[in-house]
Amino acid sequence: MFQKANKQSTHIKLAITGPSGSGKTYSALRLAKGLSNGGKIAFIDTENESASLYADSFDFDVVNVEAPYSIDKLVNPAKEALNNDYDVMIVDSASHFWDGVLEYKSSLDKRGGNSFANWNTANEHYKLMLRAILFSKIHVIVCMRSKMEYILQENEKGKQVPQKVGMAPIMRDGVEYEFTTVFDLDIHHQAQVSKDRTQLFGDKIFQITENTGKKFKFWLNGAKDKVPVNQHSSLEFNGV
Repeated sequence: MFQKANKQSTHIKLAITGPSGSGKTYSALRLAKGLSNGGKIAFIDTENESASLYADSFDFDVVNVEAPYSIDKLVNPAKEALNNDYDVMIVDSASHFWDGVLEYKSSLDKRGGNSFANWNTANEHYKLMLRAILFSKIHVIVCMRSKMEYILQENEKGKQVPQKVGMAPIMRDGVEYEFTTVFDLDIHHQAQVSKDRTQLFGDKIFQITENTGKKFKFWLNGAKDKVPVNQHSSLEFNGV
């Protein structure tokens, strides 16, 4: 029945969002290196083998996934990572698997039937994706592509003009609420958090490094403030 809660046994789920060129892949590898603390890293790569470009800088194992992005291409590698005692799993990019869900829904619509009922069927694939990410007993870092959102606002001349209101991940609305912490990267590779259950980062603007991952590791072990998030690493940023 009930037992004493402790976060040391928790497997943290992190998300990195950003537009193309913001450095999601490289940042995820740095984060994983610090979080794993020398442990094994598994990488599910949908980005045309882009992770392997960093093989000289990081030690990790990769499975390269090509279209079509059916949900089994995420679920099966996730099971493999669990069965082989990996410490951290990176999924880059989960947006491709969301595209796979949408393509599956489209294929159902082409066969006919009720569109709402087809969504219910396609939604089971989405739920499988979330289970593989959120309920796996392993630390998980998920990269998601993002797009800029705009709203119309009235300027000083009374004219309606578009205004940027932030980055929206290419994924089902509200998915960011599923994660412990969500890092939003800009085109200059700088990060802010849009959600953070750890309360480690506040409104800081920083670059994700190995020490960001170590900070989570210390937090899980109860030592909240031992590693500064903005401490520089010996690796310089060269992500694309």
